[in-house]
Amino acid sequence: MMTEEMPINILPDNAGDEKLCLSNSLQRTRNTQQRKAVLEAVIALAGKHPTAAEVFDTVRVRHPRMSLATVYRALHALVRQNSVCEIRIENVARYDAGPCPHHHVVCRHCGAVLDVCAEAMPESLAKLLHELESTTGYRLDPHPIQMSGLCRACRD
Repeated sequence: MMTEEMPINILPDNAGDEKLCLSNSLQRTRNTQQRKAVLEAVIALAGKHPTAAEVFDTVRVRHPRMSLATVYRALHALVRQNSVCEIRIENVARYDAGPCPHHHVVCRHCGAVLDVCAEAMPESLAKLLHELESTTGYRLDPHPIQMSGLCRACRD
C-alpha cells in the first residue's frame, strides 16, 4: 500500500510572534527581572538553540552585573514553568523558546540544529506511538523527538 508523503515543515529561525510568546510565558508564574532578561535572550537567539553560556553572553550586554549562576537559575525556573524547553545535544543543555510544538534534527558532525514542525510527523509514526502506549501501558509524554544525521554542509 502506497501512502502519500506529507511535506515536512521546517520552522524559520524566528517563527511566531516573539512579543506574544514573551508575554504569555511571563504570565504563568512570578517572574523576576532576571528571568525576563533571560527569556528575552533565549527568544532573541531563536533558531540557534543557545547554551547557558550563550544566553549569558547575550544577557550581559544589557545587564552587565548578572552572573552566570543567575542565568542558570533563571533558565531552570523557565524550564519548570514551560516557558523554555531544554534539549540535550551531546550532553550539553541547549534552550529553545519555540512558539509551537516541534522536533529537532541535529547534525552529528557540526551540531547544527533544525526545527521541524510537530504536525509534520508522519501518520505511521503517530500510529506506532499509539500502539506502544497500548501494548506497554505507558502514557507517553509529548516530548519533542530528536533525530540525528549529517546536514547538507557536512555531507558535501
